[in-house]
Amino acid sequence: GKTRVLTNRIVYLVETIGIFAGQILAITFTNKAANEMKDRVHRLLGDAGRAVFVSTIHSFCVRVLREDIGVLGWPRNFTVIDSADQKSLIKQAYKQLDMQAQQFTYGSMINYISNNKAASITIEHAKTLAGGNPMEKKKAAVYEYYLTKCDQNYWLDFDDLLLKTVHLLKQSSNTRMKWQNHFQYLHIDEFQDVDHVQYELLKLLKSKTNSVYVVGDPDQTIYTWRGADVNIILNFEKDFAPCETIVLNENYRSTPSIIKGANALI
Repeated sequence: GKTRVLTNRIVYLVETIGIFAGQILAITFTNKAANEMKDRVHRLLGDAGRAVFVSTIHSFCVRVLREDIGVLGWPRNFTVIDSADQKSLIKQAYKQLDMQAQQFTYGSMINYISNNKAASITIEHAKTLAGGNPMEKKKAAVYEYYLTKCDQNYWLDFDDLLLKTVHLLKQSSNTRMKWQNHFQYLHIDEFQDVDHVQYELLKLLKSKTNSVYVVGDPDQTIYTWRGADVNIILNFEKDFAPCETIVLNENYRSTPSIIKGANALI
């Protein structure tokens, strides 16, 4: 019932405390979860609930960038590219560089590019890391082709949406203060799935005057292969001190035998 608690907190803020719904942000990690949360909020709050900004973290980043990416010298009508577009771009790179998909699958190359960007590895650094290894040099060449094409055409992939938003909020104190002031109440669902870039974004949105509320379960951290780190939720109390932790230790969904089995496994 974690998401239900989060949703009811939003309702309480609006109906009981009198907070303007437009000052409330709720972030989750899939379109399905975001749509379900939107429906719950709208059902409980009626038209007032439509002002609550409920979205995936990527959709939130798109909103920030559409308004303020000009600070970084980019046009607001940038294009968001999906995995199919990425694959097409890598195919072009392979053709240009006389490479075969048998050498590196498109998926493995997308992962290589994603990992490099997450680690802030520049094109020059990628070439240095490749050293004299001909296969690694080819991967670095694809990386250069990919980044150059994206910059030339103002394309952002899903990784870029997060990284560009973090870069923007770090670079521009005015933009950072704008979004900190805009959302006074930040809610993050499924917090155990957060990775380090997403956590950095959350810390940039936090100010001395707004509040952060997260729900999650360290025992449900199953996305470590995607960058999620259980230490983020475990260190939250230290990073956001002073804060209060409320443990939801009653299960209304499962039978005693299921709970006993789950606890034994944990």
